[in-house]
Amino acid sequence: MKQIFKLLLAGLIITQAFNMQAQQDQMYITYPFMPMNVNPAYAGSREVISVSGIYRTRPLFGPLGAATTTQQYFNFDMPIAKDRMAIGFQAYNAQTQGNLTGGSIYGNLGLYGNFAYRLTLPNDGKLAIGVQLGVTQVPVFFGIGTGSSGNTAFNSSYGAGVYYNNDDAYLGVSMLNFNASDNYNRPIFITGGYVFRIDDDFKIKTGALLRKQSTNSGGKTDFDLNATGWINDKFGIGIWYQNTGSDNSTNTSILGSLQVQLKKIQIGYSYDFSGSGYSNSLSSQGFHQLMIKYEIDAGNGKSSVFRYF
Repeated sequence: MKQIFKLLLAGLIITQAFNMQAQQDQMYITYPFMPMNVNPAYAGSREVISVSGIYRTRPLFGPLGAATTTQQYFNFDMPIAKDRMAIGFQAYNAQTQGNLTGGSIYGNLGLYGNFAYRLTLPNDGKLAIGVQLGVTQVPVFFGIGTGSSGNTAFNSSYGAGVYYNNDDAYLGVSMLNFNASDNYNRPIFITGGYVFRIDDDFKIKTGALLRKQSTNSGGKTDFDLNATGWINDKFGIGIWYQNTGSDNSTNTSILGSLQVQLKKIQIGYSYDFSGSGYSNSLSSQGFHQLMIKYEIDAGNGKSSVFRYF
């Protein structure tokens, strides 16, 4: 325990050496498939070694030289110390390219580590307190055909959260990027959900997310809703109303998802309907999203248990 806290303290000192500004908004948009991206206390809650990746792109096809966006996300987490603690790691890389005739390239990436301390409560409940330390690349712009370029800087980012879950429900509260200057968002997230067990073969997992932006980012409060029907714990069909948007803009989107559970592997596809058809405006188009998750036993014999969250 003492060694872990020493490592966290060392990480805090090291990341503080960077500028106190940060920009993580790019990472939050993947929470439908990566809940740890909005709450570090989620780490270890599945009680298995979990590795997941997401690839997002828009458009899927388009004219040669047209504007494109590609994003890659990676999550890893696992319980340690006989499920009393957990560690996690997150990384993402995002790039938006304008058209090849005088456009620009916008890119940023982030690396984050999480630690959670977990308490066992009655009725199979778990309460976790989590912290996050990381660095984020301030978005950088490179001109195409003009020879101009932006500046690249990696800045520190701290976050914390609380997360409760049992077999049927979850509730979480978190604040991320709270060390940032007034130039960047410091959002507060409240998440919750419940599984309705219609019968042995069909369950409906419901959820909601509330995001309160910091005053310097407008102070706006947004609310998301989602529901996924699971058939025999093998096939999931979901719909998500994302008032928080599907990208860094304020676009509201409706996201449809398909998920398939194959023993230790879960694969999924989703598309958000933030726009319709192809247009010259990249922000008017929806994202195609591919997800894969691989989970193995962490030495506690729980890898065979299907989890809804």
